[in-house]
Amino acid sequence: MDLRQLACFVAVAEELNFSRAAQRMHRSQPPLSRQIARLEDELRVRLLDRSPQAVTLTAAGHGFLPEARRILALAAAAPEAARRAARGETGSLRIGFVGSTIYTSVPALVGRFRQLYPGVDVTLFQLTVAKQVDMLLSNDIDVGLIRQSISNPHLRTLSLFKEPFVVALPAHHPFAALPAVKLSKLADENFVSFSRQEAPAIYEHMRLMCEAAGFSPRIVLEAHPMSTVIGLVASGAGVAIVPQSMHRLNILNVAYRKLTGTRASSEFFLAWRRGDESATLQNFLKVEKANPISEDPLEVPPPR
Repeated sequence: MDLRQLACFVAVAEELNFSRAAQRMHRSQPPLSRQIARLEDELRVRLLDRSPQAVTLTAAGHGFLPEARRILALAAAAPEAARRAARGETGSLRIGFVGSTIYTSVPALVGRFRQLYPGVDVTLFQLTVAKQVDMLLSNDIDVGLIRQSISNPHLRTLSLFKEPFVVALPAHHPFAALPAVKLSKLADENFVSFSRQEAPAIYEHMRLMCEAAGFSPRIVLEAHPMSTVIGLVASGAGVAIVPQSMHRLNILNVAYRKLTGTRASSEFFLAWRRGDESATLQNFLKVEKANPISEDPLEVPPPR
C-alpha cells in the first residue's frame, strides 16, 4: 500500500466515477483502476462495487475512506512539520533557573520566547547553580539561568545583566530612615546570609564585599531560598545584603536601601552546552540578543 494507491481510492470514493476521478488526478483511467485493484488485493477486501451504471462504496470502503484521508493529510503536512522543526519553531526547550530569577526581568525573556515560538514546549526547572551545571552536562536541560560565571570547557555562558546589591533591613531599623547606607556602617549588625551550601558563590561574594569594607560579617543565620532570607529580615533576625531585584518580593516589614562604599554587583548569565546548535536553543539566544534585559532601579521612599 502506497500513497498513490490511497490518493486514487479517495478520488474515486469522492467522485463515485472513475472517469471524473481520472480527470481530477490528471491521469488516464486504466492506470487509476489498476492502482485501486492492487490496493484491494493487498487489503484482501473489496472497497468499491463497480457496475456499468454506478460506483458505490462497500462497507469496507466506507470504513477505509476516513483513514485514507487522514494518512494523506499527514503525509502532506509532514514536510512542513520537518521544516518547522529544523527552524526551531517546534520541539522542546528545557530551562533551569535559580529561584531568585523570578524577581528579575528574566521571566519576561521566557515569555517573549513563548510568544514568538508557541509551538515549542518550554519546561522550567528550579535548580541550584551546581545542579544546573550537572544537568547541562548530562543533557537533562538545554539552558541554565544562573547568578555566577562558571568555568567549564564543555559549557558556554552569556552575560545577561548586572544588578547592584542592596541592604534589606527590618522596617523599624534606624538605617531604614536613610536613602542609602554605607556598607562599612553595617559592621556591628547581625547578618542573615544565603546558605553557604546552597548558594556558595553569593555567600562568598557577600563575605568578600564586607571584608573589602573593613569588617567580617557576623552571620547569625543562613537560609535558602532568597525569600526565606528576606522573611528572616522581616522577623528582625538581622540585615541581609541581597541583589537589587529582591525588592520586588514585597514582604511586609522589610526596607530595601541602596548600598554605598562598594561597587560589587550580582551578574546573571545564560549557560548552555558548547557545540549545541539546536534550532530551539539558537532561537532562544536570538530572542535575548534582540531584547537585552535591563533592571528597574530601586525606588527609595523619602526619609521619614
